[in-house]
Amino acid sequence: MSRRKNLNSDDIQQFLEIPSGSEDDLELSDEDSDDDLIRIQDLVLNEVETCPEVLQDDFFDENVSIPSPRSSSSMLVIQPTSSSSNTANVASQPSTSRQVNPRSSRVASRPQAVPTPRIISPSPQPVRPARPKPKREYIWRKMDFQPPDTTFTGVDVLEQPYTTFETPLQYFLHFFDDDLLDHIAEESTKYSIQKDCSKPVLVTKTELKKYLGICLLLGLVPQPNIRMLWNSILGIPLIIETMTLGNFEKLRSVIHFNDNINYKPRGEPGHDRLFRIRPLLETLRKKCQAVPKRETLSVDEQMCATKACNFLRQYLPNKPHKWGYKLLVLCDDKGFAYDFEIYSGAENDPELRLPDECDLGASSNIVVRLCRSVPRNQNYKIFFDNYYTSPELISYLAKKGIHTLGTVNKGRMGMTLKMPSQKELTAATRPRGYSEGWVATVDAVPVSAVLWLDSKSVVLASSFVGEQPKYKVKRFCKKRKQYTEVNAPNIIGHYNRHMGGVDLLNSFIGKHKIKMRTRKWYMRIFYHLLDVMLINSWLLYKRVETQRENTKMMKLREFRLEVAKALCWCGPSIIKKRGRPSSFVSDMLDERIKRKPKLNVPPKDVRTDGMEHFPIWSNIRKRSKLPACKGKSFVICQKCNQALCLNKDKNCFLSFHK
Repeated sequence: MSRRKNLNSDDIQQFLEIPSGSEDDLELSDEDSDDDLIRIQDLVLNEVETCPEVLQDDFFDENVSIPSPRSSSSMLVIQPTSSSSNTANVASQPSTSRQVNPRSSRVASRPQAVPTPRIISPSPQPVRPARPKPKREYIWRKMDFQPPDTTFTGVDVLEQPYTTFETPLQYFLHFFDDDLLDHIAEESTKYSIQKDCSKPVLVTKTELKKYLGICLLLGLVPQPNIRMLWNSILGIPLIIETMTLGNFEKLRSVIHFNDNINYKPRGEPGHDRLFRIRPLLETLRKKCQAVPKRETLSVDEQMCATKACNFLRQYLPNKPHKWGYKLLVLCDDKGFAYDFEIYSGAENDPELRLPDECDLGASSNIVVRLCRSVPRNQNYKIFFDNYYTSPELISYLAKKGIHTLGTVNKGRMGMTLKMPSQKELTAATRPRGYSEGWVATVDAVPVSAVLWLDSKSVVLASSFVGEQPKYKVKRFCKKRKQYTEVNAPNIIGHYNRHMGGVDLLNSFIGKHKIKMRTRKWYMRIFYHLLDVMLINSWLLYKRVETQRENTKMMKLREFRLEVAKALCWCGPSIIKKRGRPSSFVSDMLDERIKRKPKLNVPPKDVRTDGMEHFPIWSNIRKRSKLPACKGKSFVICQKCNQALCLNKDKNCFLSFHK
């Protein structure tokens, strides 16, 4: 052992004093820093007075340095190892030199030992406690499920204003109404000024409608490059007459949906990852939520395909388009989207949860949020897959009067449910079509769980349907190489009939999709929402026509073309027709479409807009396009390009545009 050295009061004072001319003598700290030196000296002297042992040299080692709090975010703490009640944690800070406390003169006759200090790292920051896992100790019994009364009492009949729509454009403008278009035009003009105040772009509602019309035509006539749509050979005359290429590119570069001045950076309270497109999302969601819902609804994921490098991009390996922005959609079995949300990672924030909503987990909370607009206690049925299903979700929605059904993972049903695995079913040689049913009470709500063996085993859970009654389904047998009938539970039939609403919507989008490259992530979402709203308009049109008992309905491509034509023809045309039309080209086109004159007739919204409908003289006499008129005339409309009678006896021109 090394010999210990006894220190007198003068030695202690020499060690405690700060040498003159050192860096610590500079005034780099706050005014209150001198108080810390007094506190340190008092604590050291108290230790010297109370400890009966000899002072140790290690305490005054010159190699021990205490860093300044200005140089690092972490503060080192010196704590003696003694278990005495007077032991204290000392935090050192830079300070100026100062006289030692007078009490140090009494220490000379009683030299005492100071315990060896140890350096303690700062304690870690408190971690937010995780949500406790629910204790799923349910009592499952193998028995038949007694379904409750699920008679639908909601209203799914469309009323005004939906029944007053007559043209495809009116259905589309119900979602993209004038208020939304005016907001987009205002924000786009404001953004162009913020971008370059010397070259502002004045965006009007009419130009915005024409831009939407061209975008809808891109889904019908896709091109590898957008500039080819204005080509003299491969271009489309309707697009060329609607807007010039320069105006289209200029408008596309300034389209905006929110004011950048109100944007809050990341880390500040109120930060929204979808800020740039939030007004558009909320407006379209409210329009879709207001439509009366059908009885059966489904929740599933949807991909807005893109490979752009963005924080919103997700990777779903089981989807046809694996890369893109993920949307969660609430649809009916016809494909109509009543509600949706874009996954940004912040939707499950407890601050955004309503007061009457409980935390059921990140996946189950998605269904709870999408069902906010579903009327309560009217026996609506919601279908979803095993990503969302849990007994707590089924029980929670059942208390709200909303019945649910979905596939489920066995682990979510609790350890008390002894369900045979796939290996056990194979070892027991269970035939195809074998099924078992269990019933449990989850928070005073009866829940059924059904296992069915098809090519593989599948488990479903529901609050309104169980295993019985069974029915027959056809399955192909590889051994016999023919179709055979096997038994299937009742819950399987309900799930297969009503679950594919979102997949049907995805198939509609894939037929005529806007394919336009862009570097702005919110513009890609805007084009996707434009496709979704057009499909909603078409499905709403079919639903109204079904109520009117009309069997003749337009297909999706015809409906899209009518909306695009009406949007492109709104407002004045950029090409002024002078003189008579070309006799050769016009005559050939008229001969080809003589059997289908309806294809050339403009929509009602264009005929009655009162914009540039001027009569001009043609060199060919044609039959009037006004119904119930069999006369012929040399007069045609400059904008509609339709022959109409205009003389002292008949005025078909006025009746056609009235």
